[in-house]
Amino acid sequence: MFNYEYWGLNNLSISENMALEELMLEESALRNVAGIRFWNVKKDSVVLGYGESPKNVKAGDASFDLARRITGGSHVEFDRACLAYTFTVPRDGSFRHYEDMRKYFAEHVASVLSDLGIKEVYADNKASTINVGGKVIASHAIFWGVKSALLHGLLLVDHYNVERIAERMILSKRKISGSVYDEADALRLAPVASELIKSGQPISREEKADFARKAISEKLLDSLTRGSHSKLFVSEKTISRAERLVKTTHTDSRWLDLRNPPYTKEAVEAIPGEELNGPLKDGLGYCMYIEVADKDFKEMAVPKEE
Repeated sequence: MFNYEYWGLNNLSISENMALEELMLEESALRNVAGIRFWNVKKDSVVLGYGESPKNVKAGDASFDLARRITGGSHVEFDRACLAYTFTVPRDGSFRHYEDMRKYFAEHVASVLSDLGIKEVYADNKASTINVGGKVIASHAIFWGVKSALLHGLLLVDHYNVERIAERMILSKRKISGSVYDEADALRLAPVASELIKSGQPISREEKADFARKAISEKLLDSLTRGSHSKLFVSEKTISRAERLVKTTHTDSRWLDLRNPPYTKEAVEAIPGEELNGPLKDGLGYCMYIEVADKDFKEMAVPKEE
C-alpha cells in the first residue's frame, strides 16, 4: 500500500520522541512515504492528551518528565513496562477516513501478537484498544492531518508499577451495576507480552521484556512492509531537525500548560474525540481505558462494594 521508511527502535527522552513524531508526519507529507518507528523513554514520562488539563497530573517531581502529545485522549505513562509504536502515512487516498487507518494498523498489531503465540487477541476499534482475553494490552490514538496522518500507541510488555502511577496521576473509579471498579485494579490485572510470548529459554524479567519488544517490533515491521522498506538511522542531527520543527509551533510552556497555540483546520482535519480549540478537560481517567465501555471495563477489574 505504501513505500515504507523504518525509523528504528529508539530509546530517547519523551520530548525527543514527541518531536520525532512530528518530523515523521512532515516527511510523510513531503516525500509521500509511510513511517514506522518503535520507541521507549530513557526516563519515566507522563504524557497528556491534546485537549487535557495538566490538573489530571497530581504533582510534578524529578522522578518523571511531563509532555503533551498531538493526539486526543488522556494521560498515560511511558516507562520500562512499555513498547511504543508510531505509524505515519501520506494523505494520498489510501485511507478515506481515520477509522480506516485505525482498523488497518490495529489489526496488524493484533495479528502479530496472535502469531507470536498470544491467544484471544482482538482489536476493539470502538475503544481504540488491543485486548487479550477481554483485557487491554495496548491502546492507540490518531492525528488526522490535512497532508499526512499518524497513529501511535502503547503496548504493555511488562507490569506497570501501579502504586507509583497512582501517586503521579488520576486513576478513575467507575460505579457499574451497584459495584465500584477501579482503573488501578485494571492496570494490575492487565496482560503483558513478556509473560505471554515464549522466549524458549529461562531468562530474567528484564530480558523477557526486551525479548518481547524485539520480537513484536521485528514481526510488526515485516507484517506491514513485507520486508520491503528503507531504513533511516535516527541520529543527533535527525533529532535536532525534529526539535527545530517543533520550535516553530509549540515547544514552550504554553503548549504544555495551556495547549497553546492549538492546531487549526489548515493543518489538521480531525483529532478524534477533540475540539481543536475547546476548553481543556480535567477529571479524566487513564488513557488505556478512556473509551472502554462500562460493560467491558467491569470484566477488567475486581468489583468492590461502594
